[in-house]
Amino acid sequence: MATLGITGLANTGKTSLFAALTARPEGIASFPFSTTETRLGITPIVDPVLQELGRLEDSARITPAALEVTDGPPLEEPGGDLDTRTVGKLRQADCMVVVLRAFTDPSVPHGASGTDPRSQAEDVLLAMAISDAQMFEGSILRLRNQATSRPERRAAYETVERASSVSGDGGLLRQRRWSDLELKALADFAPLTLKPVIWVVNVDEEQAEGMPNPVKGVVPGGDPVVSMTLRLEAEAAMLDARDRADMLQAFGLGRGAAATLSGAALDTLDMCTFYTSNARETRAWLTPVGSNARRAAGKVHSDMERGFIRAEVGTAQAVIDAGGWDAARAEGVVRVEGRDYPVKSRDVLQVRFSV
Repeated sequence: MATLGITGLANTGKTSLFAALTARPEGIASFPFSTTETRLGITPIVDPVLQELGRLEDSARITPAALEVTDGPPLEEPGGDLDTRTVGKLRQADCMVVVLRAFTDPSVPHGASGTDPRSQAEDVLLAMAISDAQMFEGSILRLRNQATSRPERRAAYETVERASSVSGDGGLLRQRRWSDLELKALADFAPLTLKPVIWVVNVDEEQAEGMPNPVKGVVPGGDPVVSMTLRLEAEAAMLDARDRADMLQAFGLGRGAAATLSGAALDTLDMCTFYTSNARETRAWLTPVGSNARRAAGKVHSDMERGFIRAEVGTAQAVIDAGGWDAARAEGVVRVEGRDYPVKSRDVLQVRFSV
């Protein structure tokens, strides 16, 4: 399961975002550094297609795909030093979600963070680069010694030395070109500046619609930037489905934080959704874009990957239009594919295997 690590400076709304994604409101407070421990939660991916497939098959259970979400202390401690616990948890995440404060509220002090998202983004990017530079610097001597006695380690040493230079200059590793071999050498370090980032600008209610990108030119051009009123998003997440939909519509919150962030995360992580569907269960699964049918089958069960024979495949829309899997097969819109078939987003699979 892919993990999103929520981070940012103090009192920007990180825990409100965690609540909006997980429907867990505990920990929200109006004073800085109120979050002292890392929390872990799950956000199901909102997927109307999954619900329709399950309805057509009269499935006993409908299980959405999900993302793991972590929320911890601010990136910086009081005084501006990096919080080592927070950095350690972020290194384990697949994607970082940085919350920037643009709202004004006298009851929620902003302290050193301020309410300018541009300056906050600059501070966060610099903090990430500093953290990576310190980490690399602590390993260079060991790697240099290894490279002296073991020539096969020289490439790893040179990669880390280059990465250290980039980070030391305040640069982002993900904005530089790295070969597959170099990326493999860096993988053990899990550098923050090599991870994908989604930026969430926490705005006042009246700013939510039509706000121009406030961090354009500061964050890398390909990074998703979304504006949300996280106080309202957290409140909406605590309601039942019907009341939540009414509140989202009433306040112009669109699809809601969970749907917006999960969509951005799948795009950023280059992952797609496929389905398995029968009377017992209809379920959504995540797999990297470009995965072949055999690898995707392994997401369902390791036995399916090991004993893969073939997969019957139909697009979700074709299955829905036909009225269900059996009807789609009868209409000839289901086809048989081999192990190397590249699974597409919204494919429905039935895997045949033998172990």
